[in-house]
Amino acid sequence: MNSADNKRAVVNAYASMAAGNPAPYLELLSDDVSITMFGDHRFARTFRGKRDIYDNLFGPIREVLDGTIRMNVTHAHAEDDTVVVEARGEAQTRDGRGYRNSYCFVFKFENGKIIESREYMDTQLVKATFG
Repeated sequence: MNSADNKRAVVNAYASMAAGNPAPYLELLSDDVSITMFGDHRFARTFRGKRDIYDNLFGPIREVLDGTIRMNVTHAHAEDDTVVVEARGEAQTRDGRGYRNSYCFVFKFENGKIIESREYMDTQLVKATFG
């Protein structure tokens, strides 16, 4: 896949997430993907491999949120094996609070799969929402 294909895959996966279907995003992740989240909150670290991500990132997020974070891409740029996405995420917590965060994701692709993700967001909001 070329950079335009990678960009299209990410934008389409986020459109599916906005509609409540995270499966296309999950299918983009390589089995040994690493996700690094920056900041000062409980998720600020590098998660390695799908099992670590499902158990220690997605699991705790699902415990707090009522459904998935609906991601709406506001900007996307691709060059070589890298796709950079700015997005706005919206969700509702199980106790009724709104969760609206702005994100910047830097994805590295290999053979049509995301092998690395670096994620920047409002870390104080993450801390207030998830601990």
